[in-house]
Amino acid sequence: MPRIGMSDCGEKNVNYERYLKHIPQSEVILLRKGHEEEANSCDALVLTGGADVTPELYGDWADETVHVDSERDGFEYRLLDASLKRQIPVLGICRGLQLLNVYFGGTLIIDLQKYYRRSHEAVSDTEDRYHGVQLADGSALKSSIKQNEGTVNSAHHQAAERIGSGLRIAARADDGTVEAIEGEDDLPSRIISVQWHPERIQFDDPFSLGVLNLFSSYITKKHNMENNL
Repeated sequence: MPRIGMSDCGEKNVNYERYLKHIPQSEVILLRKGHEEEANSCDALVLTGGADVTPELYGDWADETVHVDSERDGFEYRLLDASLKRQIPVLGICRGLQLLNVYFGGTLIIDLQKYYRRSHEAVSDTEDRYHGVQLADGSALKSSIKQNEGTVNSAHHQAAERIGSGLRIAARADDGTVEAIEGEDDLPSRIISVQWHPERIQFDDPFSLGVLNLFSSYITKKHNMENNL
């Protein structure tokens, strides 16, 4: 039974837990600040959505649009350190994509609306925005989703800018905003991250199911490799 560690994001944990439990026979372990050692028994890591990543981590500074959780940044950095050391798969969603990009030395756009006049924030607290997305040729994500393009939900005001070392762009929005990043083959862990929220899209939609199938395949491959040693 794969044990999937998931970083605590508060009241929206239930959405991610419901989504991840579609992986057959999986157990979802909620990882909370101060209890990072629980990640050592997990077979995969999921970095969830939430507050902005602290701009100082990528050489920038906050303006009035930024709302950070520095303690969570440190907590999730430690989770990533442990996961890469153990070479387990990592899935990043929304903030999770942004944190992964910064962790690997990339930068973020502080605010898409303010600096680029791009609207990617949710319409309201209960309604996501939707926009088109194009998948990158040759990406693992495109192979899993099995489409060239489609429509995804959107509830963010920041996005990846310079891409971190060892990562590559797997999808862009119609306006050019980075919508998915995946790890190069020489990274110690298989990494997939998306800016949209697959846990809030109907599960049989390719942009929900395809993301989870790819992540699940990484977990299975890791398990099979360990059993063949």
